[in-house]
Amino acid sequence: MKYNLNHLSLAVRLALSVGIFAAAGAVQAQESTTSEAPAAKQVTPAPAAKNKAKNLEAVVVTGSLIRRVDAETSSPVVTVDRATITNSGSPTLGNVLQQLPSISGNATNTQNNSNGGGVASPLLEGGDGAARVSLRGLGTNRTLVLIDGQRMANADLNMIPQNMIERVDVLAEGASTVYGSDAIGGVVNFILRKDYKGAEASINLGESDHGDGHRHGISLTAGASGDNYNIVGGMDYNKYDAVLATQRKYSAHQLYLSSGVISPAGSSTIPTGKIQTPASIAAKAAGTCPTQYITLAQGDGSSVSDYRCDRGNPDAYNYNAYNYIQTAQQRFDTFVLGSYKLADNLTFFADAFLNHTQSSGQDAPAPTSANSDGWYVLASNPINPFGVTFGTDPANPGAPGTGYGFNTRLTGLGTRLHTYTTSNVQINTGLRGTFGQSTWSWDATLNYGHANRVQRDYNEVNIADFQAAINRGVNIFDQAHQTEALRAGVDTPKYVFTNATKQVQLDANGELWDLPAGAVQLAVGALYRHQSMNYTVTPDAVLNLATGGCQVLQEACGSPGRGSDNVKEVYAESLIPLLSQQPWAYSLNLDVGIRASRYGSSGNTNNKKIAIEWRPIADLLLRGTISEVFRAPNLDELYDGVTLVQPNLNDPCVGLTAAQLAQHPAACQYVPVNWAGNSPAQVNTYYAGAKTVGASLKPEQGKSIDFGLVYNPSWADGLSTSVDFWHIYLSDLLTPIQASTVVNACFANNSSPYCSFISRYNTTTQQPGQVNVINTPVVNLGNLSTSGIDFTLNYKIPHFDLGSIDPGNFKAGLSTTYLSSYKNNATPGQPGAQTVNYAGTYSQQFGNISRWRGTGTINWTKGNWSAQWQTRYIHHLTNLNADASFAGVNIPMASVLYHSIQVGYAIPEWHTRIDVGVDNLSNKAPPLVYQNGLNYNVDTSTYDALGRYYWMRATFKF
Repeated sequence: MKYNLNHLSLAVRLALSVGIFAAAGAVQAQESTTSEAPAAKQVTPAPAAKNKAKNLEAVVVTGSLIRRVDAETSSPVVTVDRATITNSGSPTLGNVLQQLPSISGNATNTQNNSNGGGVASPLLEGGDGAARVSLRGLGTNRTLVLIDGQRMANADLNMIPQNMIERVDVLAEGASTVYGSDAIGGVVNFILRKDYKGAEASINLGESDHGDGHRHGISLTAGASGDNYNIVGGMDYNKYDAVLATQRKYSAHQLYLSSGVISPAGSSTIPTGKIQTPASIAAKAAGTCPTQYITLAQGDGSSVSDYRCDRGNPDAYNYNAYNYIQTAQQRFDTFVLGSYKLADNLTFFADAFLNHTQSSGQDAPAPTSANSDGWYVLASNPINPFGVTFGTDPANPGAPGTGYGFNTRLTGLGTRLHTYTTSNVQINTGLRGTFGQSTWSWDATLNYGHANRVQRDYNEVNIADFQAAINRGVNIFDQAHQTEALRAGVDTPKYVFTNATKQVQLDANGELWDLPAGAVQLAVGALYRHQSMNYTVTPDAVLNLATGGCQVLQEACGSPGRGSDNVKEVYAESLIPLLSQQPWAYSLNLDVGIRASRYGSSGNTNNKKIAIEWRPIADLLLRGTISEVFRAPNLDELYDGVTLVQPNLNDPCVGLTAAQLAQHPAACQYVPVNWAGNSPAQVNTYYAGAKTVGASLKPEQGKSIDFGLVYNPSWADGLSTSVDFWHIYLSDLLTPIQASTVVNACFANNSSPYCSFISRYNTTTQQPGQVNVINTPVVNLGNLSTSGIDFTLNYKIPHFDLGSIDPGNFKAGLSTTYLSSYKNNATPGQPGAQTVNYAGTYSQQFGNISRWRGTGTINWTKGNWSAQWQTRYIHHLTNLNADASFAGVNIPMASVLYHSIQVGYAIPEWHTRIDVGVDNLSNKAPPLVYQNGLNYNVDTSTYDALGRYYWMRATFKF
């Protein structure tokens, strides 16, 4: 690898900084030992011991590059150990991690249905069986997921084999100097099992209180180790059955809150058709109708008398009846972990796992409209009893008696099923060793990850074939009874997303020299990473930019995307012991780090951190970290293909005079004087990755600050507590720009770079001034900051006897997060821009940002018995813009308290353990968010959708 002079200069500055800090520590120590203090009070710390055993015990801890023995450092790491994972009863890791108090906001899990057909972007809302985490509510793309400190190609927690994990370290602070891009909200680091001996098999079963949501699985693990080697391998399989939304009262219908009234509602696109006719024909069909819309009431629709007035909401179609509140999925994993000592100072290691997941989401049969989807029924078609043309006659567009609306729901074609087949391979291998008999160790690592996801959308409508069926005389007015005839118009578009990560990394770690307080330690390293993505769409679903459609229904249109990026990084971290065994300074350490990154797509960025660890007494650690954080644009944000979005737009060019139009030539090009426009109106906008439209992006930048304390009182054995105050600030957010932002920015500034995103008509076939399309790619725009407090308390309660009764051993734990602020300014510097504090709210944009979250746990063991009670709390909050009729109307959402229990019994003579448990013991229903919820009235990223759930597991050891 070659690095430019900036990197060389950076390394020199780091070395000088380390020297300065070391010299300062030495001078301070020398002054303290030559002072004239009375000999009886003088404390001379012992020189740092060159203890080889200690060096061998030291490991790299999450949140630092330094190899250390200390369990508590300047980084506030929460550890989810293997016992906690096992006691949860969940066969997948996503369910366990998503319940941590530091995790909030929008994230995908198995409760998310697919929400509407084909997708143009590989970033799904759900349906693919994945689970991802959003630390601090900052989004899944600002939380870095690692396996033994190495990045994954696919950050899906559910694909990681649970039986290969020893523990999970969760660092909820920015860590860009240690791990690079994406580690803004924090890091989730899965630590692998090592030196496992023996074999075990486990089976698990589960079922909800409603008799559905069945799951079952099996796992096998075996390992062996010797003086020169260790190896652990295993496999597991688990399967979840789908659960329909109609199986729960809260999700049986889509609920709308409108004008303060809650009512079951649905889609106006109904199987019997919502048909627009001239008033005279509507009167013949059904008498006097409030509107010109009628629907089939009887017969086969060949006679006008078969129709009645459309009643609006009473006729609405319940599409919720086909959604899943748990997606169908089955998952197979296999893994092998091992190392072999080639020589005294050289060890080979390799970790690899393979995952194969099949999952599916489901939506109601396809809705379609003649005018928007491009099909038509001519007045002359024998199946048409009305004598007008529905949709646009391509041979005679704009002729009288054409363009009437015809909406219908194609129930004859069946539900739209979206299946996903995902394969993941992750390999981490290399060599590690030491430099002779010194304290220095090194690692040379190769990391390869590959993910492939194939999505198929069944029962989508091919417009050309559908039109051919209509032209052949298939009775679209009675489509529910024309199943076989309409099957010719069914299509199955396929979308394939592939991404790969290849990384080579070199690290070295050791002691520089001794100071009176201990040895100065230095970790240095460099890496090169190449990432690539390829998203393909079958030709029938490729979006036509000229028409805004494709060969299938518009909802399933997408665009291919392809691209790659690479990064070269050098980094270093130094731990400098300043004081040790001094009055009010049992220890005082300074931790400094720096990382220089050079991205092929977005240029250079340098990020630094400084951290303090101060123990005034042995029992108390005061810690603080200030670090710079960044997130480079990911491949989706750079290379996503074009996607059609149709927002509402209030056009600022409407009704302007000639003089006013002259002041805004860029935004109002082709708009006529005093134009009435179409405001408010739905317009076509095209989302895309920045590179797709020729734009460039730079990384998000910000700071992460954390100050806290850890107290382990010697007077209370088994008690520990911590409190941390944190604040994260980001600017230049990477986000898709909104159509209103584009137009308003250009209207306010004729030189705005967003002016080029606007295209208006200037033709005779379309009204001049009308918006043709607005490009809304990913841009750098907006600020986001959040702050709060974390508190933990753990107590291993001393054993006590009650006479002849032994109550057993108890352990209690409490973990809470309080969110003080969550502030976003989406358009800083733009007219009317304002900062909104979303703390304590729910919104579609950011999800659930409740102020308080907490988890309390009590564990009990006695002999072969064990038990656990866990309580999870989510504070009440405000549902923003909850009323569909009035903007700015907010309503409260209640707090929720979940309880779960687990009881286990070991049978030593059979080498067997049985565990049973109940989740959501009180069968708590989730609070409703109505139409603000992307999935059946509730926030599935936060709350339990299934209700009370029973599970059992049997584990056999050999």
